[in-house]
Amino acid sequence: MQADRLHQEAALLSNELHTFRDDDVAGVKPIIEKILDLRKGWKAIRLRVEHFQKFGRFPEAQPKKISPEVSGSEAELRVELQRINVNIVKYTKKLADNPDHKKASAWEEELARMKAHKMDLQAQITRIKYETTQ
Repeated sequence: MQADRLHQEAALLSNELHTFRDDDVAGVKPIIEKILDLRKGWKAIRLRVEHFQKFGRFPEAQPKKISPEVSGSEAELRVELQRINVNIVKYTKKLADNPDHKKASAWEEELARMKAHKMDLQAQITRIKYETTQ
């Protein structure tokens, strides 16, 4: 399965991190970016599989409402992350209260999109912190 392969590649790269010196930031940065890219791909595949297991079909390929990558300071990214966290809680509660609602599948897809956006924001914040420590 493709998700297992991506997970295994990311794990192998992660295991290589201990071979670098603590002050070798330039050497570690490309490996960390590869790991984050592999994890993002793994997550996307897992979300598709989970959707298939729940509904018996893959998510429809709809034109995504791509939220623009939030750029700016770490503080602005954290504000956006807080907003996303609030919405994730709202949608999770909405799904828990009304699992049989006619819009439940749309809510689950939106929830998955928000969780992916949350992971992107966390990765951006991590990169900013990582770049400022150089």
